[in-house]
Amino acid sequence: MIRAVTPRAGTHSREDQLASRDWQPDRILERLESQPADASTAPPATLTDSTLAHVADCVAQALPESQARAADLRADLKRAGHYEPLAYQKLAALRYAGMMASLVVFGTLAILASSALEPWCVAGVAVGMLASWSLPVWHLRRRAARRMREIEQAIPDLADMVRVCLSQGLAVPAALATASRELRPIHPALADELSIVCRQAELDSLQTALEDFEQRIDLPELRSLVSRLLEADELEPVAATR
Repeated sequence: MIRAVTPRAGTHSREDQLASRDWQPDRILERLESQPADASTAPPATLTDSTLAHVADCVAQALPESQARAADLRADLKRAGHYEPLAYQKLAALRYAGMMASLVVFGTLAILASSALEPWCVAGVAVGMLASWSLPVWHLRRRAARRMREIEQAIPDLADMVRVCLSQGLAVPAALATASRELRPIHPALADELSIVCRQAELDSLQTALEDFEQRIDLPELRSLVSRLLEADELEPVAATR
């Protein structure tokens, strides 16, 4: 005989349990933020902690670059839109690998080839190493110059949109966030830079974010716009107290 099973007191079906839980995203975020940080939990491994990062850094150290030239290359990488932590190391590793490949390939040919072809192999070593040293930097600077032109052409649209947003009562960070969102379909490079400015303003301050933005791009039109934005940000507390 099959007996009917009576559920125990305090037990519910799976549907009732799921329905009783609060799956709203804002509630979940509140619970996560209310939980204390676990000091025993190790931070997640990042790209800079990987084996590839150490190898790329070691290869980058093999190139005889001065500090001033390395700083210029890092600035060009930012202007070209390469903000990865290992952007400079990857560039240096590419140049070093190309030089070593040219040395190995043409050096081996010089050993195996006849004496009549040895001068051509030596010339191939010189040309290959020179091309591996200079071509990646030339390509990087071309990309940086092209991206700078795109941003320069987009600054008038940015100025117009920021002026409209400020006239509607938005704060400067909100105006920049709106401009980044609205300009992305037509000016993606400028939208990426504005996203960086908004994120940095949240973490530090708007003045620091705008000054870094001005230093990265280094355009006269942008310097003028940054000055106006800083003035508008300083006037906002005064207008709010009136």
